[in-house]
Amino acid sequence: MKLLVTGSLGATPEDLEAIRALGHEVTLHPDERIPVEHPEAFEGAICNSIFHYTTHEGFTGLKHLQITSAGYDRVPLDWVKEKGIRLFNAGGAYAPPMAEWTVMRILELLKHVPQGFRNQLAGAYKKDRNWQELGEKSVLLLGFGAYGREIAKRLKPFGAHLTVLNRTVRQDPHVDAFYPLEKLPELLPQADILILAIGHSPETHHILNEKALQSMKPGSLLINAARGGLIDEPALINALQKGPLAGAALDVFETEPLPADSPLWQLDNVLLSPHNSFSGEWNHKRMMEVVLRNLQS
Repeated sequence: MKLLVTGSLGATPEDLEAIRALGHEVTLHPDERIPVEHPEAFEGAICNSIFHYTTHEGFTGLKHLQITSAGYDRVPLDWVKEKGIRLFNAGGAYAPPMAEWTVMRILELLKHVPQGFRNQLAGAYKKDRNWQELGEKSVLLLGFGAYGREIAKRLKPFGAHLTVLNRTVRQDPHVDAFYPLEKLPELLPQADILILAIGHSPETHHILNEKALQSMKPGSLLINAARGGLIDEPALINALQKGPLAGAALDVFETEPLPADSPLWQLDNVLLSPHNSFSGEWNHKRMMEVVLRNLQS
């Protein structure tokens, strides 16, 4: 297969040789922002945002598409389906560090870590008797892909009660209850902690709108490392300023980078990170395992 490999994979010479050893002819395209010459020549592509810079209609011979992100929002899905192209995502390559970030942020919010750091910087020795425990908390996890499964494995030892809302209802030893997505309005008011781990699509855009956010339990927490478009940000800011939310940890935003004038920067009950939760030293190894496995299939 004539295969286009972009810089998004970060392929080493050894990686490229491993791909060639499977019988593929590799063309390296380091910068996706530069349009691809003769895209019709390629039967396969390993990329991320290439269709933002080279129109997908030019890839007339494409049969195999591997993206290096977990989400499919940078891919023209209707075209992929129409052409019968085999589509693969990162397949859990980033799920372990994202799950670690999630648990870290939950604990930081429960233990008032931001205020503790402010006290430390001010040289203020102040006890805080209002720290909370993760054990016995009711956690609602929206989505149960690779990221959701890694979260469940890490939450179980803390003794939290985990309920999952997912398109497909499954069984898992780390989950206490499964429900279909339609149960969100019913279960949202019962959750101490809501974690978003679902893909962004027209169906899930602003799944947390004003009505949903205002229905949440007073004092509850929100964690989002999935996609910013899942949340109506002005409604979120209102819920953080006036209730019912006690706090939120956000790694993704509707507009990235997060604009400097966003009120989110100024809120004491919010933890922000720059779409960085996926970072981990074993990401590339896991990504290459996914790439090679899918090419072999």
